[in-house]
Amino acid sequence: MKESGAKHKGLIEIPNLSEENEVDDTEVNVSKKKGDGDILKDLMKTAGTAKVREALGDYLKALKTEFTIGMILPTKATAAQELTIKRKLSENTLQAPLGVRIPTVALHMTELFDTAAERLYSIFTVKELVQKFSKSPATLEAEKGGKFQMFDGNVTGEYIELITNEKIVMKWRCRNWPEEHYATVVLNFVPTPGQTELQLDCKGVPVCKEENMKFCWQKQHFEEIKGLLQLTTLNG
Repeated sequence: MKESGAKHKGLIEIPNLSEENEVDDTEVNVSKKKGDGDILKDLMKTAGTAKVREALGDYLKALKTEFTIGMILPTKATAAQELTIKRKLSENTLQAPLGVRIPTVALHMTELFDTAAERLYSIFTVKELVQKFSKSPATLEAEKGGKFQMFDGNVTGEYIELITNEKIVMKWRCRNWPEEHYATVVLNFVPTPGQTELQLDCKGVPVCKEENMKFCWQKQHFEEIKGLLQLTTLNG
């Protein structure tokens, strides 16, 4: 309080935050610790709540804008445009406000590959092969607790569990996701006659990144890996 210099502790809580609801309808609860400070509490319920809603509006707008960028690696034609968008986004960092839970979805995808499970597993765990299918620099330590970085730093994470030729579990995030937010990605390698079925399960994918995540795995992983396998077969 400017007049007295007194300090009061309180709490602002946003029980539900959704892109489907108008920001003006978002519930904002204000409470304070015991003692004086009712004037400040009343101020927070009026002018303070308006400021909080304004910040939440900027946050949701940033998420929606970021969705349009996606995880597609920029071409020369779009690079300048995307840089402009990213500069604007840097003003509204995608870090979730303290206490706000990011809405997420789970994904399940399967794909058949004309190769043995051992070969497919190695494509995900050997640096040289990762760089071949991603067509970009990569660093990785394929062991429990090991870090990885792919697509020129656009995808990063950590290996949680590896069962050779059978299963890989990873903490996984894209650079344009809300700060410090990771999904859990599980890859199961299931041998079939002459092929391997790859079962992909993702949990904790931000709702606004669902389509980008599907594109990333279908186009930038599955299809590129199949291309690499065909090339290897032809050369072999």
